[in-house]
Parts: sequence; C-alpha cells; structure tokens
Amino acid sequence: MTDFTNELETLVKTASTIGNLPVETFHKIIFCSFIKAGLSIYGAQREHELEIENLVRTIATPYRGLINGKLYLNALRFLKAFNAFLKNGGQAVILKEANLHYILQFLENKVGKVDTVFVLDCASIPEIITIASKFSSMRHNTTIYEEVFINPIGITRFLTGQLEKFDREGCLSQYAKLLKERLNASSYVKSSTVDLVTHRQGYTLESFLKSIEMQKLFDQINHFAKQNSVLITSDHGYDIVADEHGLYITHGYKEECPLNFSKIALFLVID
Repeated sequence: MTDFTNELETLVKTASTIGNLPVETFHKIIFCSFIKAGLSIYGAQREHELEIENLVRTIATPYRGLINGKLYLNALRFLKAFNAFLKNGGQAVILKEANLHYILQFLENKVGKVDTVFVLDCASIPEIITIASKFSSMRHNTTIYEEVFINPIGITRFLTGQLEKFDREGCLSQYAKLLKERLNASSYVKSSTVDLVTHRQGYTLESFLKSIEMQKLFDQINHFAKQNSVLITSDHGYDIVADEHGLYITHGYKEECPLNFSKIALFLVID
C-alpha cells in the first residue's frame, strides 16, 4: 500500500475547480505543475527553468498562478513521498506492487467490476490526473486507488513478461484483455498514442503535449463513461529528463531526473 496517492486525490480536488477549461489547456497546467515541482527538487539549471517558463507563458494569465501555487504545492508533496517510496521500497516492491499476481488480486478485491477497461501505453501521472480532475468537475465519482503497479525498469516488457504465467502472449493488448476478464468488463481499449509520441526524436515539451491529443483521448473515454464505469491504467509512465540538451521526455531512464514517472502506473476508476 502506498501513502502518496492521498496527495494525488488532493491535487484532483484542486484541479477540478478549473475543470471547465478545454482538456488540452487543463492538461498543460497540470503537466507544468509537476515539472516545476520536479525541477525544484532536482535542482535544475537556469536554462531548464526558462524552458518550462516559456511553456507556462502559453497558458492564459489567470491560470498561471495555480502552477506556482496550490497545484505546484500538491505536486511537490506527492513527489517527495513518491521519491521516498521508490528509494526505500526495495524487496517489498518486487513481491507486491511489481507483481502482477498481487495487482490482479487487489483489483478483484477492491474494484470488483467495471464495464470498460482502458490501458494507455506510457500514459503518465499528468494524464491520469487530468482525466480524473476533468471527470470530477463533471460530477463523476473518481477513485485513484492506493495500490499502484511499480515497473522498476520503466518499460512495457517488465509487465508483459509476466503474462506468460497467465497463459497470455506478451503484448499489452493481452494485459488489457486479462483485466477485462478479471473485472468482468464488457469491453477493453488499448491505446499506444502516448508511447508512440514519446519515442519520436526532437520533440519539444509543447509539441509533445499537442501530439498526444488529450482531447481525443478524453472524448474516447467519455464515450464509455457517460453510462458505465471505466478503469484506466497503463504499463508505465514517462520520465522528464534535464540535461545539456534541455528538457525532454523518455521512459526507462536509468539516472536521476526531475520526474521519474516511468516506474509507476496508477489505477483510476470513473463511475
């Protein structure tokens, strides 16, 4: 069980107060809040700070204060707790949160049943928080569960490599299908958009945000969530790296970086 998901629930409550904004603007605000928090812990150089400040300037002035205020503070508290968890988890993580048997048992016990399962390859904490906050602002019930899937190496293969134990092929669509069956869902969706964009070279943060098409993803989820309950998760997230090349996005990064989110996948239920 993790103790940092409470901070994410607090962040959802704060963000949902501006849930009337367009999804992609909403996502950018949350994305920037996490990066600013990560840079403050990481001790980034001035050029990295300027890069994120330039991105913040593309957001309407009335909403920029949140990125330096409540959302930033929520993100900062979460990151400190999350980083401590990764540092001190050790063998317990391998036996529990990184073990698919354990995760499936948890979902069966706590979630029980949903109508649709979404597995979003490489979708990270900013995307999950955006989705949760937007639906919360629309008066849906949203739950981010205290258990998470920990992916120690931050790549799909760590998860899909465990599927053989369940007599499944090692591909992410089979994970989505397994979740569908265990949670008695009627349908599942596997999306690769975020992962495909993450693997492209030369993307700025701004072009990354545009290319993952958050509005399109939200509309797809909303199609199912209007009438039914939905589980949303991923296989891993992505990392924000700060080096001599500037700020960029990857996953499975092995060194210290401002946001090491490729090691975590959240479980969000909307009903």
